[in-house]
Amino acid sequence: ILWGGLVTRGLAGRVSVEAGFFHFGERDRAGLPTRDRSLDTAGGRVFREPAAGKVDFEIEAYRQSGRASIGTGAASPILPVSAWMLHADAGHSFAGAWQPRLSLRFDYVSGDRPGGRYNRFDTLFGMRRAELAPAGLYNAVGRANLLSPGIRVEVVPGKRSDGFFAYRALWLASATDSFSTTGVRDPRGRAGRFAGHQFEARARQWLVPDALRLEGNIVYLAKGRFLERAANAPRNGDTLYTSFNLLAYF
Repeated sequence: ILWGGLVTRGLAGRVSVEAGFFHFGERDRAGLPTRDRSLDTAGGRVFREPAAGKVDFEIEAYRQSGRASIGTGAASPILPVSAWMLHADAGHSFAGAWQPRLSLRFDYVSGDRPGGRYNRFDTLFGMRRAELAPAGLYNAVGRANLLSPGIRVEVVPGKRSDGFFAYRALWLASATDSFSTTGVRDPRGRAGRFAGHQFEARARQWLVPDALRLEGNIVYLAKGRFLERAANAPRNGDTLYTSFNLLAYF
């Protein structure tokens, strides 16, 4: 079961604040083992929406508590949860034909550490497209065990088109947990914390305004020491991902 709510209030100078709380609970059923998670996620954000010729920003933080099993087996121990995440970005939109916006970004999402608590943040059903990486088959970077500064440039060439280019440096928040959503892990932490560099671009075009849109994505992941040396890291070199999507709106 998942329930929760958000409350947003506008302040002076185009600044708004938002507070949120979400509860997620699950239990084993016949033929469907779970990690028996009971998670409370509370936090909020303060933000200023982008506007031409203006500075904008967003700071968002959430704390997660509750309990969760470390596995789906009946004998898996249940641990108290203590995890958190932080997202921040600051940008400036320039006046011009393409409405360029330049922003600096930072994300920290806790990973599990040795001890009697479970520290890996659970994003529940949160999307990764907005800040981290494309949705779809590319699943290397998500909101888990991540420390990542980055930069992004967005443009709007016309009423029907938009695009962006982004770069991120990638580290593990915890050297002994699996990196983000890759499943690659070094339990002893000897492979270090640097995972690599991610370069990303996206372009979108409305073929039929408000009804049919074409989207193209490309991502290049230049693997760092951790993704090259961890014991279960795939030995297949860097990753190049491309996708084209046709989205229909009804």
